[in-house]
Amino acid sequence: MGCVVEVSLTEDDLVGQMNRMRAWLDHRRFEPSSFTLSPASGPKVVRVLFRSESEAAAFAAEFGGRPLFSTASAHVAA
Repeated sequence: MGCVVEVSLTEDDLVGQMNRMRAWLDHRRFEPSSFTLSPASGPKVVRVLFRSESEAAAFAAEFGGRPLFSTASAHVAA
C-alpha cells in the first residue's frame, strides 16, 4: 500500500532541486519506497512512492506535487 506523488521539475537547476528533495526527506526521516526521474528527453518529472499517505501529502505540499493514486486502490486491467 502506498501513494505516488508526481513533481514537475525545471531543467535549469535539476541537481539542486533533487538535492533539496533528498535533504527534506532525510530531515524528516521519510523513506520513500521508490524515487524515479523521467527519461532523459522531455519534461523532467519525479515520481515518489510513499508507504504513508500523510508523508506523500507533506511531500506534495512542499514541492508543488500532486498525489496520483493510492497503490492499494490501483488495479491492472486484464
